[in-house]
Amino acid sequence: MLVTNRYQRGFSLVEILVCLFLGSLLLAMIIGLYVSNLGNTNESLIHSRLRTDLQALIGIMENDLRRAGYGGQAFLVGDDSDKVFAVTNTVDQQCVVYAYNFDHAESPDVQHFMGFRYSVKNKSIQFGRKVDKQVSNCFSSGYWVNLTDPNFLKIKQLNFLESEVANSQLTLRHLHIDIQVEWVKDSEYNHQISTLVQTRNPEWQ
Repeated sequence: MLVTNRYQRGFSLVEILVCLFLGSLLLAMIIGLYVSNLGNTNESLIHSRLRTDLQALIGIMENDLRRAGYGGQAFLVGDDSDKVFAVTNTVDQQCVVYAYNFDHAESPDVQHFMGFRYSVKNKSIQFGRKVDKQVSNCFSSGYWVNLTDPNFLKIKQLNFLESEVANSQLTLRHLHIDIQVEWVKDSEYNHQISTLVQTRNPEWQ
């Protein structure tokens, strides 16, 4: 004979609906946290790339500019060929030119004269070779390549400010570089970096 337990029963419709509601609420909270974390991660990645790109750029500029003037008087620049580097820093033009003997040449040629500048046309900070030793000709001479990606970085500010420490025998020249950038797609993502470069080679009087 089949015996049934009259006290055994399943979930009621109300109980099932309550469980579904609570499950949906929990799932919505989990999805919200996941989306929020994705946003935070994306923001962190953008800031990280901004900082990394700028630090790499500053590193390149520092390492090269410290060598400015190496090789003697023939590797000096400026209107009177008496500076380890020469700078223009106006609203429309920011450029620094310099030279050094990177290949133990007996005398300098056009390859030894280099520079950094901001190109309005290319919207990028650039490195140039075969640059005229007079900084006033920075934007009409040389072969230039982009160091920053104009599709990612918008250059908001580039300043080259020179200073010097001099006595009766020699002059040590310094260059303060200040760069401010923002992400092309969102100006809220921005970063600024500054450095002071002291050249290793003095200008003898």
